[in-house]
Amino acid sequence: MKDNIGIVTHIQRFSVNDGPGIRSTVFLKGCRLNCQWCHNPEGKRRFPEVFHFWSNCVDCGKCVRVCPAGAMEEIPKAPLHPGEKGFKGKLGSKIIRIDKGKCITCFQCVEACEYGALIISGEMRTTDEIIEEVARDESFFEQSGGGMTLSGGEPSAQPKFALSLLKAAKERGINTALDTCGYQSYEVLNKLLEYTDYVLYDIKNMDEAAHIRQTGVSNKLILENLKKIAARDDVKTYIRLPLLPNINDSEENIRKTGEFIQSLGLTETFLLPFHPFAGQSYRLIGMDYPFAIGEGYSEAEALKTKEILESYGLNVALWLAWMSDENAEKTDAEQMKN
Repeated sequence: MKDNIGIVTHIQRFSVNDGPGIRSTVFLKGCRLNCQWCHNPEGKRRFPEVFHFWSNCVDCGKCVRVCPAGAMEEIPKAPLHPGEKGFKGKLGSKIIRIDKGKCITCFQCVEACEYGALIISGEMRTTDEIIEEVARDESFFEQSGGGMTLSGGEPSAQPKFALSLLKAAKERGINTALDTCGYQSYEVLNKLLEYTDYVLYDIKNMDEAAHIRQTGVSNKLILENLKKIAARDDVKTYIRLPLLPNINDSEENIRKTGEFIQSLGLTETFLLPFHPFAGQSYRLIGMDYPFAIGEGYSEAEALKTKEILESYGLNVALWLAWMSDENAEKTDAEQMKN
């Protein structure tokens, strides 16, 4: 693949949660981690793929019949209520299970579907195409101190394309941010950081064994890379902590995290409580979700975690948009402008 061509799931304009100011967030496809709680499951694999958007399905079976690889299987959808027998021939009574190992991405199934029940995640885009779209909002970037953010998936999973995008943005005078899990060689990250103004860096768990269980990889490289990035004076680093029930929210892990961030001389930290709506994305594309769908994180517990982190001298912003307490207020996006 050429350096200036990559795979993108979508571009979110007018984003206020992915770096300072108003930003255009470019979601690159592919990630080297396999986090149980991933909120963008369609972005995990690096290649374009088909998902079954079952809520639009009318069970016509055309997709199964046209698939030349035999990669599609009809599975009856589980009843929503006790005693329900299902609604054969009605909306969404079956789920199409797609064997990714057999799929040859010919997209004949997508072309055959008249109801938008099969969607393609991942589109080949050029650097010029993306920068042209991002640049439409340059006036908003200038007024708000915003710019372009690369997210994913994991942008460093497409290192050459990510570098091409960052370079092109800087040539246009557009501020840049890199949202990364840090699981990449520092040699690659160092090249990206040469064209990056802000780093949004995830810390998921301080315990290595737990990190391996929950993401599929060790956290050693991630933490070592963060030490190196924190020592740079040419980028500003924000720490982002997903807060997940019974995964990484123990007081022991929170205190170890606070101590580590403090030891690096970093202060700006964003706490991201468990997102109760992520499960809907999994359900809509026919994937299993390991958590209860629709349950929010306790505001009281989130504020307790915030207080612990602040005891280490950290400036902690708490995103409250999806907390279980209906009276919770959203974090002011202006905090990102520090």
